[in-house]
Amino acid sequence: MTSREFSINAADYGLPTRDELVALRIWDTHFHGFWGAADPVAQYRFNQFYVERMGIERSISLEIGGTLANPLTPAPFDDALRSLLDTERAHLSGITPIDPGFPDESCAKMEKWIRQGPCIGIKYVGGNKLGVVCSHPNNDPIIRLAAELDATIYIHTWLKVGGTPRLPGRDNLPGESTPMDVAVLAQRFPNVRLICGHSGGDWELGVRVVRPHKNILLEFAGADPHSGSVDFAVKELGADRVVWGGHGPSRSYATELGKVLDADLSRANRMKIFGGNFRQLAAPIFRKKGLKLEL
Repeated sequence: MTSREFSINAADYGLPTRDELVALRIWDTHFHGFWGAADPVAQYRFNQFYVERMGIERSISLEIGGTLANPLTPAPFDDALRSLLDTERAHLSGITPIDPGFPDESCAKMEKWIRQGPCIGIKYVGGNKLGVVCSHPNNDPIIRLAAELDATIYIHTWLKVGGTPRLPGRDNLPGESTPMDVAVLAQRFPNVRLICGHSGGDWELGVRVVRPHKNILLEFAGADPHSGSVDFAVKELGADRVVWGGHGPSRSYATELGKVLDADLSRANRMKIFGGNFRQLAAPIFRKKGLKLEL
């Protein structure tokens, strides 16, 4: 028996079975299945074993077009990823990274990868060489175009403690946005929905920062797992404003799923977080692109 064939009876350990996970209709809205791969298509095929084993209905890759380090520079495997998104469109979608330090170039990339391509949204990555965060006025043409395209908008956020005195956010990378930056952007565009990634890097602060802004959804993916974090977010924001991602392969599905499975939620609210809320958010662009979507 190979390691891939080994399995346990999940129910014997009080864990959900694969059939139960499938029934939750889980969308992994933070998929890093191509990250750093020399052959991203082969890497995707390899990762699909684990995606399917966990009953994930759809993966949303946040690294389509360019690279995370140079999001506006075409990568040699871009054509292969465009083809893959087409052939795997039943269970794979793509979000393309942009750089607010270069708004014109970012908008041109959005035209190529979203309006004329397969992607459904944009990602603000965790820093950029000009140090431009998402609250800067450079972002206005990017957000206006995203709204016109019905594109989803994902913003990596974090609060790294540093400086003198040591405070959250003072050790962030240049251009790495905080939940406070997302709040400023949300005020300028109250009719555009934004995803505040990683629950702000500090969920106790992140929840409080985004709470007044109804157009911000809070994402749980990649930050350290803490029992009670999702419960707190739902209590303060409501279940309709929380989304989930697996952040694999740097995080395990068991770790990330546990954040939501641990929470004291109704089944309906659990399903909203695991995919229902993101499906509602992405429904307009799915329809625009002729993609099948069951809410």
